Amino acid sequence: MSIYAAPKEPSFDDIRAALGKLVRNFEADASASRQQIRDLLDNHREIFCASSIEILKTTGDSRGAQYLVALLVANGMLLQAMCNPDLTKEEALSLGRAARRVDPMTDVTLSRSLAESGAGGGTVHIADPARLMDILCEIADPGHIMPSLMRMMRHPNTYLRSKAVKMIGRGSLSAKWVMGRLSESDPRVRANAVESLWGVDTPEARTLLSFAVNDSNSRVVGNALLGLYYLGDSSVLADVVKLVGAESPLLRASAAWVMGEAGDPRFTEALRRMISDPDAAVRKRAFAALGQIKTANAQPPLGERWHVAGRMLAGESLKGLRRLLLAVAAEDMRDQPKVAPLQFILSEGGQYVTSYKAAAKPLPESMSVVFVIPRSREAAGGAFFEALLHCLRWKRHSDLWSVLPYIQTEDGDTPPPHDPDPPSFTANSDVLSAALHETPKRLDCTDLWTAVWRAAKQDGGQSRGKRHVIVFSSGEEGRSAGHGLIANLQGTRTPVQVIASGPNEQLKDFCRRTHTLFRVGAEQDLVEIVEQAYLSLLARYELTYQPLTAEPADLKVRIQTPAGWGETLIAAPRQPDAGP
Repeated sequence: MSIYAAPKEPSFDDIRAALGKLVRNFEADASASRQQIRDLLDNHREIFCASSIEILKTTGDSRGAQYLVALLVANGMLLQAMCNPDLTKEEALSLGRAARRVDPMTDVTLSRSLAESGAGGGTVHIADPARLMDILCEIADPGHIMPSLMRMMRHPNTYLRSKAVKMIGRGSLSAKWVMGRLSESDPRVRANAVESLWGVDTPEARTLLSFAVNDSNSRVVGNALLGLYYLGDSSVLADVVKLVGAESPLLRASAAWVMGEAGDPRFTEALRRMISDPDAAVRKRAFAALGQIKTANAQPPLGERWHVAGRMLAGESLKGLRRLLLAVAAEDMRDQPKVAPLQFILSEGGQYVTSYKAAAKPLPESMSVVFVIPRSREAAGGAFFEALLHCLRWKRHSDLWSVLPYIQTEDGDTPPPHDPDPPSFTANSDVLSAALHETPKRLDCTDLWTAVWRAAKQDGGQSRGKRHVIVFSSGEEGRSAGHGLIANLQGTRTPVQVIASGPNEQLKDFCRRTHTLFRVGAEQDLVEIVEQAYLSLLARYELTYQPLTAEPADLKVRIQTPAGWGETLIAAPRQPDAGP
């Protein structure tokens, strides 16, 4: 009697082991591995899907794993795999990304299945539709899946509806469509509609975000404020800080959340106050936000270092506001930085200024600059000549320069006084560079005050645009400026800046009488001071800010953008009779 034993059906472990070996050895013999993997799929379809999930958890992004994902997609098994509860959300997301690389239409298939599940359709039961929707938010192109998203707007799951609103908003970039969603009763729908506009920089989007700040729901308010922050709106700083004093703890918690997401150090002081908030949830948010800000600011600045220079404008507004002009320059004048209002970081005495406005202003088409400089190339260790050569890189083709050398008191007698000729201007950088490399002839020089007179003398049209005068001095001037020179400068209103490498009482008195900026610096600092003086003439931004104290205080301005950064210290405004 013969006994026949039927072939034993392979177990799950057997299939997983065989499939795992084929995936690991895929590189060695891809053709044979493909055939054997397809055989396993054909003969053991149900076990194949579950086995594939286990293998994909540990094989990374190898060629064998990619082929396995491709088979799941091609055989309609991806949705079943992603809905498997044995996969964590992160693992399911990784599988979704891999599938999208294999088949760009993966997001369309998944979103269609999710939309059908709301009407009781679909071939696969989706136990956790919220997780699948979160994955779609990460991997999908909203434009691809727009029909399914519109169907999800009627889905019984409110979470899916709110997420669909966010994706439709991102796909359409339509402020008008988002505005229609702000009448929804579900606050999650309104909040996600507002979030969909993050990064959309249009007047309509800005208006809608400003409108949503007044919503009754704290999450909607927080999303609107963060959206305005991402658009670089400086007024949002004061709006967020104001919420610290809101009566509702939910609003205070939202304010702390916005501060943490922004990672902006200007919120640090407000968050420290919130640590003692009576509400535990607010305190927890504040602690978390402080950690986020610390982490965000532990990184070194991004991009190249830019040159920043500014000058205060005379007088204050009726509200006590102060104004300044600011220039930001890269090494190459042809590629000048663009800075959003929120990227200007102002501080006084170590405290951040959160109430300010910044506006870009057009530069004048051209200007004429006269440099009154000592004849001796050794003056101030040669710093003045070196500084002007540095500034040549920022000279625009349309601008004119004139260099007027003078003989300082300690350098000997000057030529006999004569009626000074107006300065001679040129736009040619090569000519200017050559002149700055040579010591001027003594006969071409005058004394200091005559040179200043020449610099301010109107010449009937040889100069171009507004005229500016920058005076350099490295020695104590022996004579005082005459009344005629003072009156002439006051009459022409020619802006003058004076830079000295040491004490100079006569120049200091001249600046006091003409309300002229007077700066003294050590030799090692002069190049930077001269660069600041020249760049301030190329100011492209006007900033208006609310000072932290009534007393004048130096203002530190730091600029931080993804492309570059820079900083400068602007001297406190002084009263005309207070002296320099």
